[in-house]
Amino acid sequence: MLAVAATAVAWGMVGVLVRWVSLPAVVIVAGRTAIGTLLLAPFVVTRRRVRLGWWAVVVGPLLALHWLALVLAQQRAPIGTVLLITYLAPVMVAVLAGRVLHERVPGAVVVALALAVVGIWVLADPRGHAGSGELLALGAAVTYAALVLVTKRIGGHVDAITISFVELAGAAIVLVPFAAVADWGPARSSWWWLVVLGSVFTAGLVTLFVVLLRRLPATTVGVLTYLEPASAVMFGWIFLDEVPGASTVVGGMLILVAGVIVVFATARAQGAIASVPR
Repeated sequence: MLAVAATAVAWGMVGVLVRWVSLPAVVIVAGRTAIGTLLLAPFVVTRRRVRLGWWAVVVGPLLALHWLALVLAQQRAPIGTVLLITYLAPVMVAVLAGRVLHERVPGAVVVALALAVVGIWVLADPRGHAGSGELLALGAAVTYAALVLVTKRIGGHVDAITISFVELAGAAIVLVPFAAVADWGPARSSWWWLVVLGSVFTAGLVTLFVVLLRRLPATTVGVLTYLEPASAVMFGWIFLDEVPGASTVVGGMLILVAGVIVVFATARAQGAIASVPR
């Protein structure tokens, strides 16, 4: 459990690295996915061959859109706020599962959705002055929810490492051409943070997370992953001087409570959860 908690806390640092890299969002995401693809490739080669279907064409572009929206949001709004809004995704998945996957939606999920909506309203400024960063974070939540629903439709015949590799490779194929023609600006030593982001925080921690997910109860893992947005608030405060205001604390707590309700309600109903690994 400590390893899962440490992984979730570490993922909260991603937004800080995005700021430190000082590159266009498309370059950051393309670099992260390309590095992650190269490092996961050896694991995929040694695994049982699987037959790729329609999902292989969809998951890459969806991941590209999700991470683009997320990075753009992290460049425009406090990283803690961005992660808290993005963690609306599990609630969206739980609500939409009934219509898309024909799964029973527990009554508690409706309560969680109401709490999450209020939390988003508070985080995005009740006066209606939400900026582009908050709107992009909401877009990141929507695209991630879509990615989870597509992945759930695949079923259990494709292992998680292979799915992760196909997602990363597909996203890299889509984004690398755009990154190649983007304006990178003068070379900076801070670009090395992109290597850290792609290797440690993408290939390394994703692989570790998959291993841990198979060894621990899904509910335990799901609850512990909610340390990520909490740690993002903390790291933003420490490294970027983003002091959380009252709206961040109140809105964030509502979203976190909604997410934990979904974790337990979904696990009780069908023995599975939708987490948001970075």
